[in-house]
Amino acid sequence: MSSPVFIGLDLAWSDRNRTGGAVIRNGVLVASTGLLSDDVSIEAFIAGHLPEGAPAVIAVDAPLRVPNQTGRRRADHELSLAWGKFDAGAYPANRALLARNGAVRGEVLVERLRHRFGCIESAPIPQRGVGRYICEVFPHPAHIVLFNLPRTLKYKRKSGRTQEAVAAEFVRYQQLLTTLAAADPPLTGLDTVAAIDASQRRGRALQELEEMLDAVTCAYVAYYAWHHGPARQRVYGSVAEGHILVPLSAGNGALTNTPPTASAAPPTSPPVLPPDTLNARIGVLTRREVEARILAPVIDALGRAFGRDEVIAIVRETIIRIAQEQGAQLAKTMGGDSLAAFADSLRFWTQDNALEIDVLAQDEQRFDFNVTRCRYAELYRALGIPELGAVLSCNRDWALIQGFNPEVELTRTQTIMQGARFCDFRYRRQAAERPQQPNPTSTEAETR
Repeated sequence: MSSPVFIGLDLAWSDRNRTGGAVIRNGVLVASTGLLSDDVSIEAFIAGHLPEGAPAVIAVDAPLRVPNQTGRRRADHELSLAWGKFDAGAYPANRALLARNGAVRGEVLVERLRHRFGCIESAPIPQRGVGRYICEVFPHPAHIVLFNLPRTLKYKRKSGRTQEAVAAEFVRYQQLLTTLAAADPPLTGLDTVAAIDASQRRGRALQELEEMLDAVTCAYVAYYAWHHGPARQRVYGSVAEGHILVPLSAGNGALTNTPPTASAAPPTSPPVLPPDTLNARIGVLTRREVEARILAPVIDALGRAFGRDEVIAIVRETIIRIAQEQGAQLAKTMGGDSLAAFADSLRFWTQDNALEIDVLAQDEQRFDFNVTRCRYAELYRALGIPELGAVLSCNRDWALIQGFNPEVELTRTQTIMQGARFCDFRYRRQAAERPQQPNPTSTEAETR
């Protein structure tokens, strides 16, 4: 039997934009391009590198199954909750946004590859499988795991990023890819890719480099998933309703800064409690002190019995779930899910002078502010548990806004809890950045 082939595709949402392609075989990058266009050219690229009878994994950075007409898929929502704190959340995918003449490109591609190459959509990927599989992946969380990054690479061309800063991030991306030569499994053959000078590229040529590098990441995720099997993969959503596969590192399936894997046996029927009104009645600062005084000794006791890291991972996951539910309830309490309503709700968090906030910008599509004093951080330090501050408070923020309004995304790069001078909160409604009918010439509209 021929050796397996691992193919990555950074699939543009429209064939008017370029698609990236990369191929790994026998641990070597044997092909990479950012010049693919329509589905015929993609099929030809795959056919040129896939010998008859060879096993294969094709990893695609694009929605492969989109059942929802509006909103976002469960996979996008779950991944954003888990990876938003690393700036690695997913764009919302729906048919109103992606369909052309009633068809979503990723869905069409899956069918074409099934008919021509015998690929089946699968997630997770079987360990050392002998079939041909196709899965949906997303480079940003993969970068966090594979390169142990605190935040995503900032190589995407966006407002506020200078040409020099983008070029520097491309260099960093290229250098990080070369470190995969020492990874498990190792990947070589990246010298040509690493030698490309991003500072000398502009416009479409720079876009083609981006597509190529992301395709290399996708191909390596396919290789990694096949090599290690399901134990080193996390799947958000499902194949039937749309999924995203993310690699996991060794050590309980996740890096220290990676969202924990789901429990093998989720609770059968969580208790149904009446609506939570504590924030309005006692203020969040007092509530956090009560919670911390109860949880800290419980975490210590359970940590001695079962391992502190494992216990904190469970606490973190539980609090994130609770925060999402509280966000949905908060929208009902405020009578709507607009950013104005969310801004008004901050009175619960600022009660008792708990936060000092400097509002920078506020309208229907954005809400930007800095926190210049955080008594929550002061509280956890005074209680002698500063390391629990992020778990018990800061990590709630992404889940809270997702529960409040899934179309709003939060970017935050620093916190007082972590030692910064201020916390930077930047909220954006996705509708402001992603029009319902994307401009086919816009790189931002065509890539996730």
